[in-house]
Formats: sequence, C-alpha cells, structure tokens
Amino acid sequence: MKNTLCKRYFTIKIDLKMKITALFLLLALFQLQASNTYSQKSNISMNMKEATIASVFDEIEKTTDFNILYKNSSLDVGKRISVNVDKVKINELMELILKETNVSFEIRRKLIVLLENGKKLNSGTSQASLNPSKIPEQAMTVTGTVTDQDNIPLGGVSVVIKGSSKGVSSSFDGQYEIEASEGDILVFSYIGFASSEVSLTQEKVINVTMKPSSMDLNEVVVTATGVRRKVEMGNSITNLNVADDVKQRPISNVSDLLQGQATGVQISSSGGATGMGSRIRVRGSNSASLSNEPVIYVDGILINNEANSISFETGGQSPSRLNDINPEDIESIEIIKGPSAATLYGSIAANGVIRITTKKGKQGEPRWSAFLESGLVENVTTYPKNYQALDAAGNPGFNFEAAEGTFVPSTVNSFQPLNDPRTSPFRTGQSYGGGLSVSGGSEVLTYFLSGNITDGEGVLPVNNIKRTNFRGNFGVKITDDLKVNLTTGYTNSNLELPLNDNFALALMSQGLNGTSTIDVNNGWGEFTPDELFTIDTRQRINRFTSGLELLWQPSEKLNFRASGGLDFTSRWDSQFFPTGEAPAFLNYDEGARFSNRFNDFVYTLDMVGTYKTDLWEGINSRTSLGAQYLQNLSQGTFTTGLQLVAGSNSIAGAAVTQSNEQTIESRTIGVFLEEQIGFNDKLFVTGAVRVDRGSSFGASFNSVVYPKISASWLISEEEFFNNSDKSLISSLRLRGAWGSSGVQPGTNDALRFFNPIAATLDGQSVTGVTIGSVGNSGLSPELSTEVEFGFDAKLLSDKIGFEMTYFNKRTEDALIFRQLPLSLGVGEGRFENLGSVKNSGIEIALNTRIIETDKFFFGIDFVGSFIDNELKELGQDIQPIIFGQQRHVEGYPLGGYWDETYTFSDANGDGFIGQDEVQVGETGYLGTPFATTDISFTPTLSFFENQFVLRGLLNYRGGQKLYNNTGAWRNGNSNNRELNDPDASLADQARAVASKFLGTNAGYIEYASFWRLREISLTYNAPSTFSSKLGFNRISLTLSGQNLGVWTDYSGLDPEISSEGQANFTTEEFLSQPPVRSWKARLNLSF
Repeated sequence: MKNTLCKRYFTIKIDLKMKITALFLLLALFQLQASNTYSQKSNISMNMKEATIASVFDEIEKTTDFNILYKNSSLDVGKRISVNVDKVKINELMELILKETNVSFEIRRKLIVLLENGKKLNSGTSQASLNPSKIPEQAMTVTGTVTDQDNIPLGGVSVVIKGSSKGVSSSFDGQYEIEASEGDILVFSYIGFASSEVSLTQEKVINVTMKPSSMDLNEVVVTATGVRRKVEMGNSITNLNVADDVKQRPISNVSDLLQGQATGVQISSSGGATGMGSRIRVRGSNSASLSNEPVIYVDGILINNEANSISFETGGQSPSRLNDINPEDIESIEIIKGPSAATLYGSIAANGVIRITTKKGKQGEPRWSAFLESGLVENVTTYPKNYQALDAAGNPGFNFEAAEGTFVPSTVNSFQPLNDPRTSPFRTGQSYGGGLSVSGGSEVLTYFLSGNITDGEGVLPVNNIKRTNFRGNFGVKITDDLKVNLTTGYTNSNLELPLNDNFALALMSQGLNGTSTIDVNNGWGEFTPDELFTIDTRQRINRFTSGLELLWQPSEKLNFRASGGLDFTSRWDSQFFPTGEAPAFLNYDEGARFSNRFNDFVYTLDMVGTYKTDLWEGINSRTSLGAQYLQNLSQGTFTTGLQLVAGSNSIAGAAVTQSNEQTIESRTIGVFLEEQIGFNDKLFVTGAVRVDRGSSFGASFNSVVYPKISASWLISEEEFFNNSDKSLISSLRLRGAWGSSGVQPGTNDALRFFNPIAATLDGQSVTGVTIGSVGNSGLSPELSTEVEFGFDAKLLSDKIGFEMTYFNKRTEDALIFRQLPLSLGVGEGRFENLGSVKNSGIEIALNTRIIETDKFFFGIDFVGSFIDNELKELGQDIQPIIFGQQRHVEGYPLGGYWDETYTFSDANGDGFIGQDEVQVGETGYLGTPFATTDISFTPTLSFFENQFVLRGLLNYRGGQKLYNNTGAWRNGNSNNRELNDPDASLADQARAVASKFLGTNAGYIEYASFWRLREISLTYNAPSTFSSKLGFNRISLTLSGQNLGVWTDYSGLDPEISSEGQANFTTEEFLSQPPVRSWKARLNLSF
C-alpha cells in the first residue's frame, strides 16, 4: 500500500540524469493550473464490502495509474466503508469515499493529494512541499532470491514493503520481484524462520538468506476453527516444519519424523522388523482400558490410525496405519498435546491430536523435485549364547547344584546359531527409493503432484516391503471470495512379515531356545530357519484418502470453511503354511491358510464460520461457530482353511474351513462455539465450548460438554516491561489454558447384544445365540481435564529460544471393566465409568544459535519432558487389574511392574547361590515401563558457507524399567548363563534361582534407562554455479545413519523394544528382534 509521499510516481527506470531532469519538469508542472483531463477520461468500477479506506486506496492504485498521497492528512484510513460503483470517474469515486470526512482532495494528472477541508493546493506548491521530509523517489523493480542457510531456495516467502500492504511471495525457486522505492524497507517473513528487514538504496538485486527462528510468535497454526497465529494461543502447540527433514535425515516413516522433535511426545519402537509400527504417547497414558494413541488428521481429514493392525499371530509385532503416509509429501506436522488444547476436537482427542499438512502448489512456473536413495540395514545385536555345564564325566548340571555340593562343573559349552556366520539367518538388507514431484500454478489454479516408490528389505529373508505412493493436491480460486482445495492420496503396499516374539514358530525363540553346540540341529531348537521361512505372512494395503475444502470470504469480517473427506483402507492379511513343508506345529504341516479382508471407512465433515470485528479501539473480537460429523465403519471377513491339497494355497481345496465376519460402526456429531478477544495485539483471551453426542454413548446418556478457556499475553510489548534493550530479551509471552476433551467408549461397550453361533444339539447342527454383553446404558466418554501454563521467550537477539510448560491432567470417568458373577448368566462383566488417572509434568524446549556467521553455523536444539503418571482410582470394590508382571493399582502408575522382592547372600562364600541362600519377601511395586524423563539433543553444524551440514540426534530416556522375559524364559529352559556358567555373578545366579524355584521374576525386571544415538547425517549442498551448469536449481547429497549406538545397564537384548509392539500397556522384551542399524545415501535434485 503506497501511503507516503516517497512512493513512486512513475514506473519506468531512469538514470540519475533523467531523475534530475524529471524533478525540474515536475516543479514546473506543479506551477501550472491543475489539469483534470486524465481524470475525466478514466472510468473505474469497484465493489468492496466493509473494507478499510486504506485498502480501497490500495485497490485504486492497483487498478489505475493514480497514486494517492495521504500521509500528512488527518484521514482515518482504518475506517471501514463499502463501495459499489460501476464505470465512474475518479473524482466521483473520491468524493464518495471522502463524503463523510473532513478531508478533500485535488488531482494533479495521476497524483491525488488529500487536503484538510478548506485548504487548496495552490499553483506555487512545489513537489517537495508535498512532503517536506523527502522528495519522492522514482519506482524501481527490485529482484532477488530467498534461500535458507543451506542455500535451498524458499518458495512462498512473504516480501512486503514495511508500513504498507503491498507485497509479493517468492516463487518455487525462491525468486521474487517487487516494485518499490529507494528508502523503502522490505520485510521478508516465512514460517519457521526469523523475519528479515532490508532497507533499499539504489541496489536493485537483493538476495536474502533466511535464518531459522528460535521462536516465531507470528507463526501460524491450524486449529479446529481455522488458521491462527501462534501468539494468540494459550496452549503449547508444537509445529514441525519437516519438508526438508526427509532430505537431510534418515527418514523412513512418520514416526521417524516425530522422534525426538517435540516435547511431551514419546515414540517407542516396537522392534527391528521392517514395516513395524511404534507406540505413541502424548503427555502420558490417560486410560486403563481404552486406546492411548493420539488421533491423526491429514489435511483436515480424520484418518485410520489403527494400532496393532494385523489379524493373526505374528508374535507381537504389527504394522501401523500411520506409516502408510508418505513422509515425502508432508509439509508440516502440528502436535496438539492436551485436552485444554484439543477441546474443539471433542470426544476423540484427550490423547492428543496430530495434524499433518501435505505440500501444496504455489503460484509460479513448474518446480520439479526428484530424489534417489539407497540404503543398507544390518543386525548389530550379539545374542546371548545357549549354555550347558558339564562335569568331568560329561554329565550336565547347574550352578545351584554346585552350591548344594551335588555337582562339580568341569566344562561349559556355549553356542548361539543367531550369531555364528555358519548358521545365522541374518542378511544385510538393501533398500531403494525414488520419487518425483512437481508444483506450480497460476493465480486461478495451483497444483502439487508426486509419486514415490519404496522397496526395502529387512535383515531376515522373509521381511520385505514394497510401497507406492501418489498424491495430487489442487487449489482453485473460483472468485476473489471463493476458493476450493482438493487433496488426494493413494497408497499401495505389500509387506512380508517375519514371525517373531512370543510365538513358538518365531525365529528368535528357536535360536534363543537352542542347544549349546552346533552338533545338535545346528544349534537350533525344535525348528530350523529353513522350516520357519516356508511360512508366508503378508499384508497388502490399498488406501485412498481424499478431502475437499471450500473457503468463502464474503467480507473482510466474515469467512466460512466447509470440508469433507474420506479415508478408505482395503487391507488383506494372508498367512500360508505349505503342506509337507511347514513346521509340524498344530498340524500346520498338513497345510493351512488364513485369509482375512477388511474395508475401513473414515468419514469427516466439518463446517465453521468465523466473524471478526473491532469492538473498540485496540480491542477486537473473533467468534467461530462450527459443527463436525465423524463416522467410522469397519467391515471384516475371516476365512480359514486347514489340511490343504499339496502344492496349493487355495482355501477352496481345504478339508476343513471356517469363516466369520464382523461389522463395527460408530458415529459422533459435535457443535462448538469459540470466542476470542484481543487487546492491542498483545493480550488474547479465548473461551470455547463443544457439545458431543456419539453412537457409542450409553442410551440414557445424552451428551457431553467440553469447556475451555485460555489466555496469551505478549508481556514484552507492554510499556511497563521496560524492554528497551531487545538484545537481552527479544520477546516474552506468558500463556495458560484450562479445558477438557474426551475419549469415547468402544463401539459395543455400552450395548446389550447377542452373538450368533452354530452349535450341535442331539447330533444335529442348530443355530443359537450367546450373551455378548449385558451393556451399560449410562456409559459415557472418559473426561480428561487439563490445566497448563508456561512461557515462550526469545533471548540474546533471538540467538536463544526458550519454551517451558507445566501441565496437570486429570481423567475422570475412566472406563474400568467390572467382573460380574457368572451365576447371573450375562457374560463376564461390563465397562463402567469408575476410574481416575492423573498425568502431570514439565516440558522444556531450547533452541540455540551459538555461532552464526556467513560461513559457519553451530546450534543445538533441546527438547525435554518430565512426566509423572498415577492411577488415582479404580472404583469401589474393584481389585487391581493384573496382566502378566504388570498391574493397574491405585496410587501407582498405570501398568506398573509388581512381583515379590527377594534378598540373597553367598553364606559359605563358595561363589555359588543355592536355593536356601535366596529369601523371598512381600509383593511390591518395582517400577513403571514408561520413561519419566525423555530428553533429546539435536546439534547442527554447517560450514563452508553452508555447503556442508552435519546433524545428529541423541536421545536419553530414564526412570523406566523393562521386564526381561527373554532372560526369564531362557532361565526356565535352563540354557542361560546364570544357571550354567560358574563365572556368572552372584546377583545373576540369585535372580535365576528366585525365578526358577521361588516364583518371582523381580530380578528380571531391570532398570532400562539408556542413551541412544538415533541419527547422524551429513549433507553436501552443491554450489549454485555447479548445479546450474548441469541444468538444476539445486543438488544435494546426504549420507546418514540410524541407531548408531546405545549405552545402557540393561542386560537384555535392547532397552527400548517390546514384544507386544503397540499394545496399550503390556511391555516386555520377550524373544523380540532388536532394532537394526541402517545407512542411507540420498541424492536430491530440484529443477
């Protein structure tokens, strides 16, 4: 917006001599009688509703050759007016605009000067006198390129003339072009980067390097009511701009993108098999019975995030539907952490919300990006050997027998077929990938198209994945007021899974239950890898996700958004045991086939309208009213064939067949209202409420209400803060919020229903029913209420960004299963709203730019979470819930480990522990399986003018324990070191005796704190001169590694794995395949 006298009067480029000549000509022209000839010939049409006078003037300057000079007038250019004219003269339009003001105007050729009423611009008025401070400069075209510190072009950077609304956006290759005048200040801003200002001289080429922002208060986030500035939010919301992470980090899936990047978010890998999912927790576990996984939205569409997405026995590991999403297509990820932030998401959001935004097209020429990558995965675990102690005569015996004097060890045999290269089934897996994308568009249509292929091998021959992803995102500007966005994504994958963990046919169990020499069955247990690898276990996915969004803004004050979408997943789980080849287990060697098919539909419909207005000077209001409809539908068929024809995998030829089907459906509808009041763009107070009704609620439970209130105060902008020295505290924001959201019961938890069955009566097949559930008509959602407060600060001239948040979350009406007497004949029991769970903690994020020059950069990002979990109530007359070594007990963390404690002593000093030297105590709490401390360091080092970028990710987790059931199980099989090796420590011998003879596994519940070097990457960014010679805008090469080291006192295979994969609470290492190490090389091209 040209609002000062120093703005341009001409649009041609002239040299210094021409400027001087033009100045004298102007002075002469202003001595003449004002001429209205031009204005009399110009016809203007305009239709603007509730627009500021400044924006009306801006529109006149854009659509005509007139410049309007009003800086020295008293006109209130912020006043809103409506203008609707058709083909009128400029003087008629100006009279209409200024009709109710005390300001008049005069037109001098293409210059409109505003004057106080009663004053005139006389013939002696010189050009300089129009603005005594400065003679207006001629306009010039400023061009340049905007890049980040790695010399990567940044598209979509806002370039605005300070003090005006005139601006442009950089194109896909970072280039921009803007008309400006000498003395103007250009402001460059982009999400995730610190704003940059450049004062214009006579230089017409301005290249700008954007620096990462430690905390950008003007950063925007996507909320349930639309796009909002982060400074307005009273909640802690993490916004991850991950578009470049896939180019510079060893990223295979969405879980990798999240690992170590956000406070309060813990990603637990389930094992080392390719294609497996991870367990995600956001601010702890809220429910003892329902899922604790966050919900996922992609481009505003709720998607299927089913954990444990497998329908038959694989031992514990399972894929996750979250990892169907292609990381290459993701622009940003927002993590809405707690109920106070997720109120407007209603009865599905108490565990947190993860909003994924995919890449969109930007106006400009087509921008192409391509990548090629290749990688290796390798097993780095040394598995514990199988032991057997022998006396001098070759008779076997054990350490506890030596303690009793009945055995004298002479030799100890040990062997492990998983380690020995002669027998080990492990391979070095290879992975390949490639992709191509293009984006661009016009003012009317923008597009982003991409395609990717992934082909990856695991370290076992029966572990492979092939995945293809396509995406097409389109934006259409129908009118200035109406826009439509269409997003579509398609995934096809074929995953071959190994059998692992707690399964008799798992490779790990056969190796860890093997013999102490290679002479017997090559060291394996009952079955060899050749037999196990005949089992074919696969999952095939065809997934289509599409959303349509309509944005209508009839005025500057009012806007509407309506969106709808579908996430459809077709899943086929297949497992085949070939006749005569498969292991002789449960008669599977006679041939067996399991074929289960699922069609999952997730429908989303959102509508919201927002009205913004100024209440008084400096006080504005934002009111949003909306509604949401969600529907989940899952249809499954289960087919089993036993005793197959040799050489066939068809169920049609099976001697025994079984079939079943299921349909699960739930619906939720909610309405919400939100009101935000802003005070001088410093203090923002927000109140909201959402009301939900769901099909899974009890019949007599009507609806649930979720309230919220929050405040955000940019206190550093207040006068009393006396923050004149911005170099110490650049900005300081205080924030706080209170609110609630929920998790609804399972689809059938509230229903009374019957299960149809086929039975045999008097030798004949008959049909009948059994009671499936007695139901609970009063069942309601679990209600989580949270209070949080914290602050965000920029320190030392933005070199340090510091965020800190305290939260306290209480879940009431938690669903607990109450067992009913079997004599009632109504099934085992029902769910009731009985429990209460508390989570509290502190989150800290620190972003630093320690050294920053044109040629060198070093900074460290730190995120830390410290969380305490406690089950406050189970409900009256409810006994502790026991599952394996874990329990839900009031006053302790959910899923805590419990067992009898023990003590020991080597009374006679012979170096062996016997049964009588171990004493068992009372059952007690031993620890939590979830880390109470989770911190990550991400150092970044760039040098040689950002041509080389070195980055790492170091993670520490502490305060947790892990049940080493692998050790306990091997102890039961008597082939472990503790029972056989005389050199085993006394503590190890004692835990083995306690487990084998005294019934307590407390010794195998170990501290599992660890440090893990999760990632290291080195990126080379080729100079632009070199890239351009090859026809590219950018070339970069990244070498990276993942899982490069772990430091821990845990004695098992790995302190992070769990045999139950994504299970809600069950956490143990039980014959689990540990994480593997991966290496990757990636070539990125932009053109």
